Amino acid sequence: MPQKTTTPYDPGVRGAVVEVPGAPVTKGWTARYALASTGMWLAFLTPAQVQIARQAEVFSPDGKEALLGLATGVGAAVTAVAVPAFGAVSDRTRSRFGRRRPWVALGSLLAAVGILLLATATGAVTMVCGWAVAQLGLSAVQAGLVAAIPDRVPKPQLGTVAGWAGMTQMLGALLGTVLVNQLVTGLVAGYAACAVVAVVSVVPFLAGHREQDTRGAEAAPARPATAAPAPPAGGPVSGPRKSGRPLLSRPASVPRDLLWTWVSRFLVVLGFALITQYLLYYLTDALRVDEPQEAMLTVTAATVLCAMAAALIAGRWSDRAGRRRVFVAAGGAAMGLGALGLALLPSWPVTVGAAIAVGTGFGTFLAVDLAVIASVLPSAADTGRDLGIFAIATATPQVLAPVLAVPVLAVAGYGGLYVLTAVVSAAGGAAVLLVRSVR
Repeated sequence: MPQKTTTPYDPGVRGAVVEVPGAPVTKGWTARYALASTGMWLAFLTPAQVQIARQAEVFSPDGKEALLGLATGVGAAVTAVAVPAFGAVSDRTRSRFGRRRPWVALGSLLAAVGILLLATATGAVTMVCGWAVAQLGLSAVQAGLVAAIPDRVPKPQLGTVAGWAGMTQMLGALLGTVLVNQLVTGLVAGYAACAVVAVVSVVPFLAGHREQDTRGAEAAPARPATAAPAPPAGGPVSGPRKSGRPLLSRPASVPRDLLWTWVSRFLVVLGFALITQYLLYYLTDALRVDEPQEAMLTVTAATVLCAMAAALIAGRWSDRAGRRRVFVAAGGAAMGLGALGLALLPSWPVTVGAAIAVGTGFGTFLAVDLAVIASVLPSAADTGRDLGIFAIATATPQVLAPVLAVPVLAVAGYGGLYVLTAVVSAAGGAAVLLVRSVR
């Protein structure tokens, strides 16, 4: 039976996470959320990591690297702009279906259209345009889904649900790789399968996540920080109200905790991008393994499986311990340790061990960092917009990683690259220790 959900907080109060107990999410809600998030990541990562690279080789055999870089760069730019924009628009959406559900539904349909445009592309231009449309739709889905966590999940469950959400990124990547390499091997058929997944995966969530009707919501000024707390969840619930600020405005000074949380995510994701984007070349040129493709599959599987397990375990442990920062810092440190192993002890056994350390660290980070982000959001009225800003911290490192890696490789080789990666990852995890409002 669909779970009826209303927003158990007052958007006029500072802080976006549900503080009052009594409105826990069910396992069914969490499962439906995880399914929708996995489908979104599969539709995003499978084209980005596999299909577009194959298509670029078809359209431009001699310039495939440049075409791939152009397509992924355009996609990252679209994501960085669109997720905060869709988040801000969803904050102010007034509909009978609530704030988030309309954008998840419309976004999944637009994403499917974009992926099908990729499938029917006849050249480089239509390929890049199709990916831009797909990214636009997926950005709307991402904005709606990620905002649903602070909207709906009470603080005592935040780590557990965030753990499931963090796990879905790795699960989507793994299932997408299996889908287009083992089950549906044709380029066009693979794209079609991704389009179907993008739509079908969100249907159970849309059916089970009930938001209140926001059409009659009235604007009201935000309460000051000293205002009395919101009424308990069992009392009358008001609809989402306008914050009184322009759509994409920010306060004159960004809250300190929000800034350090953003820096932490940016650095850790940059570290992960530096590790993974050049791993195949590391296996080929530095380790000189006999079967680099098979070795890459082994390393990727170890990383993904460890990340998924760590995300689920760390999220639940952080709820029980009532602490978040130590898990985020430990995740960055584990990634740094794995990268240092690649730099100082280049061998196959160390590489497998490094994959385990990096996967465990990144999974821990993904799970608990999302709980930290949700805890430091300044206002429930602008949850979607503020969460969307963190999409920039996720998308920008994908573009910046090659810019940093190329000169470092030229000067210091893979040893220098992975020493830099170790420093960046560990610093990103440590940055969260400067967040004061989260334990």
